[in-house]
Amino acid sequence: MTTPHLDPWASAGIDDYSKLFEEFGIQPFEELLPHVPDPCPFMRRRIIFGHRGYEPVLDAIVNGKPFAVMSGFMPSGRNHLGNKMVMEEIIWHQRMGGDAFVGIADMEAHSVRGMSWKDCRRIGVEDYVLSLIALGFEPDGHIYYQSECSDVRDLAFELGTKTNVSELSAIYGFSGE
Repeated sequence: MTTPHLDPWASAGIDDYSKLFEEFGIQPFEELLPHVPDPCPFMRRRIIFGHRGYEPVLDAIVNGKPFAVMSGFMPSGRNHLGNKMVMEEIIWHQRMGGDAFVGIADMEAHSVRGMSWKDCRRIGVEDYVLSLIALGFEPDGHIYYQSECSDVRDLAFELGTKTNVSELSAIYGFSGE
């Protein structure tokens, strides 16, 4: 029997998601779905089935208020299906009126995976930036390299002073070790 396991990169042996929803503070997306105009395919197909605080984003979409979507990719290897799904979700939010920000996590790839700066740049462009554009990322969106954006580093520092290990554990399943 597989021991239940869930983290941002994998899941195994999960039979009862309600326990995980409670542990990670996740709400069912099903309740919001009828209110989402022209839901993205991942919402319609119930691939996206949970959320943490999506109501303000939905309110902004429905009422034409400003909102932003942000995600990023670590350029340590080839693009894959999981990356493509995130790209499509970013692009959907951009089409719904969101200001889209995509970070290329070159500092993370360099420090965690030992990638050279040159490879981080090359893979970032060839595998991630070009894929985003090919999938429909609009030119008014923002694509940046972690190493070149001091505003994001400063924001990460400031947010780090407001976030504790318990919150990181609730979001990402970190044990604090």
